[in-house]
Amino acid sequence: MNKTMRVFRSHEGNSVAGSFQSFLVPYSEGMTILDALLYIHKHLDATLAFRYECRSGVCGTCGVMLNGMPVLSCTTKLDEKRSEDSIGPLSNFPVEKDLIVNIQPVLERFQKIKPYLDLIRKTQINRSQAQKSKPFRKCIECGCCIAGSLTVLEKKDTVFDPMQLVKIARYVTDPRDGLNRRAMAQAGGVKQYSSEEAKKLTKICPRGVPIHTAVKLLKGEEY
Repeated sequence: MNKTMRVFRSHEGNSVAGSFQSFLVPYSEGMTILDALLYIHKHLDATLAFRYECRSGVCGTCGVMLNGMPVLSCTTKLDEKRSEDSIGPLSNFPVEKDLIVNIQPVLERFQKIKPYLDLIRKTQINRSQAQKSKPFRKCIECGCCIAGSLTVLEKKDTVFDPMQLVKIARYVTDPRDGLNRRAMAQAGGVKQYSSEEAKKLTKICPRGVPIHTAVKLLKGEEY
């Protein structure tokens, strides 16, 4: 059985514009998006550009859009019932080439929230307190939540992206951190995110990070 894979190709000299190129790929049970991309690269077109590293859903480098949904290519299996799939670069990121996006804007935004313990309080943490930040510590910073966010699309750089909010929530739930992280999130527009969008982003997250919980926490609501 063969599958038609429509893969985004950026136009030479213009990474913003691009078009989809079709490739016929032999399908086997359990085949992932990354498997298909590696086949294309090895057998059909060695110029296809994409990122991957661990192949275990841990490093967060292989995010792409599959039929309009942000996913990790290494852990997302192709549906054998579909004869055609579209693979594009993550939305809401500038494209460098083909499926490779520029993550520099994300790194620059991260600097603004001080993604580390600051004004550290000396305190003992029991098991219960340590568990509160655990769900947010699962974030692998893959960018899938950013790609799936309508708020990021509409507000661009005027609001914190979901990945920043998860990181802030991670430190809000750590009693050692001395910064007023909630005030930081409020200034970063956390209230722009509806509960419906936050729940959608939780479903999108490959690691199941409770983004909706982070948003509620930073809004000052019970969670």
